[in-house]
Amino acid sequence: MNTKQKIIFTACTTLGLWLTSEALVSRLYKAELDAWESPPPSKIKGAPTLKGNPYLLFEFAPGVRNEQGVTVTINSLGMRGEEIEIPKPQGIKRLITTGDSSVFGFGVEDNQVFSQVAAEKLGEDVEGLCAAVPGYSSYQSINFLRLRGLKTEPDLLVVANIWSDNNFDSFVDKDLLATTMGFEESWVGKLQRTLSNSAIFRVADWKLRVRKQQEKIRTVSWQVGSSNHIGARRVEINDYVNNLTTLVGMAQENNAEVVFVMLANEDDLNLEKNEGKAWTPYRQAMKLVAETYGAPLINVPKLFIESGLSKDALFLDEMHPTAKGHAIMGEALAKLLNDADWVGGGSIMTGGTGKSIPTQEDPFVKGSISQAVTGLNGAEPVKISGTLQYDGFESGIIHLDAITAQTRNPEVINAIQLTQPGPFALPVGLPKKVTLRAYIDPEGDGPDADDIRIDLSDTVFHLDQRAANNIIVNLDSKSIQLP
Repeated sequence: MNTKQKIIFTACTTLGLWLTSEALVSRLYKAELDAWESPPPSKIKGAPTLKGNPYLLFEFAPGVRNEQGVTVTINSLGMRGEEIEIPKPQGIKRLITTGDSSVFGFGVEDNQVFSQVAAEKLGEDVEGLCAAVPGYSSYQSINFLRLRGLKTEPDLLVVANIWSDNNFDSFVDKDLLATTMGFEESWVGKLQRTLSNSAIFRVADWKLRVRKQQEKIRTVSWQVGSSNHIGARRVEINDYVNNLTTLVGMAQENNAEVVFVMLANEDDLNLEKNEGKAWTPYRQAMKLVAETYGAPLINVPKLFIESGLSKDALFLDEMHPTAKGHAIMGEALAKLLNDADWVGGGSIMTGGTGKSIPTQEDPFVKGSISQAVTGLNGAEPVKISGTLQYDGFESGIIHLDAITAQTRNPEVINAIQLTQPGPFALPVGLPKKVTLRAYIDPEGDGPDADDIRIDLSDTVFHLDQRAANNIIVNLDSKSIQLP
């Protein structure tokens, strides 16, 4: 046997042993492999549907449930809708949407979500897949697509990420994802994605890293009450531009096209009050990316205004479209695709400007502290102040959250931590209706499953009408006394 034959024999033997090992590991460690892709949540009393996942921060658990009076079906991929066939059947075209609860279809039935409306209008050979999840930013959507979404072989990526990205919150997505070595656009992330094709690597990664990390990942309601509040955008505007660009690249790598969807909220119907909004820079950034890559952009605010319908007819609350709102969005998407004969093989994308995208400025952010917290245009920030009483306090930290009130999708505006009962001041930012919530954290390590959660939402502060100073928050009686 000559040297060349020896090398070939050794290579074939090594490859054979590796493939045999892969097959054995895939069979013997199926539970670990399943857990690596979707780590099981810890048992949390009263936990929401969303469970922890170190690559996604949080995700849906599969199943059928009733939420807000409508049927919500989550398939085994964690997407809204029925199970789908993989590989994709011949002759089928698929569009897949990314975004948060406005795209997911909060408050509307499965078949009323705009991705389903569009698919139905395009014909029986088109499937509309919904990879949007309440609270998802562009970082999470990128990771979701890499983990599972691209397995569906989409022909069109409908990108509608904006609300979670531009939101001011108590955590920054890339920081949390980086601490768990999420699928980042770095050489580490790229290497990990390559190795993740190996069952041996996934089992080892689960045992050595992911299993240890999963207990640190909290469900979304606990994350926003974390002790690491910095009051910054969840996704900084230039990271947002990079993420939208990444989504375009992912689509192109998978022979798919892209359409952007600029979402609407109720302020869009009042043109006089829709100037200088915190989401304006992010809308401009989305438009810039779309123009650069020649991707069409569906302007939902314009569509809603042209419909002539009232706010109540189009929105369930400040930002979530009604079934009628989804219908308008779905019809617009279907028209765009029909006009280009997309089903028949036509293209919706043009050449684009191809210009490099300049660094974006965010006028609503100064350093790492948002003007949404410090006040816009030099105005004094609104705050809730008073005294917190708690005779049962022994040690640790008391977390006090300010939460948007009288909305179907409450959000944490700001949070403070007290080392003991006594005076407090909780900045809120712009005047609005808010309620309070407290966590008792004896270990001082951030809210977790065993900490006491005290709901104080019976008292609503109308900060747009009057100040909230000198109040008394009594955690023993779980009540608030106004002056």
